[in-house]
Amino acid sequence: MMINNLTNWLASRPRKSQPTTIVLHATDGASAGSSISWLRKIGLSYHYVIERDGEITKCVPVSRVAFHAGKSFGPSGNNVNNHSVGISFANRESKGEKLTDAQVRECGKLVKELALGVPSLRYLTTHYAISPGRKTDPKMLEKTTIRVFAETAGLVVWGLK
Repeated sequence: MMINNLTNWLASRPRKSQPTTIVLHATDGASAGSSISWLRKIGLSYHYVIERDGEITKCVPVSRVAFHAGKSFGPSGNNVNNHSVGISFANRESKGEKLTDAQVRECGKLVKELALGVPSLRYLTTHYAISPGRKTDPKMLEKTTIRVFAETAGLVVWGLK
């Protein structure tokens, strides 16, 4: 798995506690690059973005809080940004685009690597689970795949029925 670091990180702030949760998202953008440019413009961020070919871009260090969850509630309480790592697929979800095999494969590897490298991580969830009624992403990712990611990484799936 190859991870490219942005030269200049996206918006973030210092983390006061260790992350407990990985949150999966979709950018709804044309590409990882265009999504990252848009995030930079509006002051939001993910820790990682996965392009359609499986290339992963690290946008914010895990040691910092990224701005990806908005108003939310997760396994460690309100404001999920404070205790999470955000991973997003570059994907046009609103246009019905499916995830690529490369995106799914690399996300599974990334989730496992994060779980091994950050011992405080315990949960895997989605933007729609932490912001019900407000967000739908990543609706194109099968719940069974999310469960496989969690099981492989030794994490617990949170908020999915």
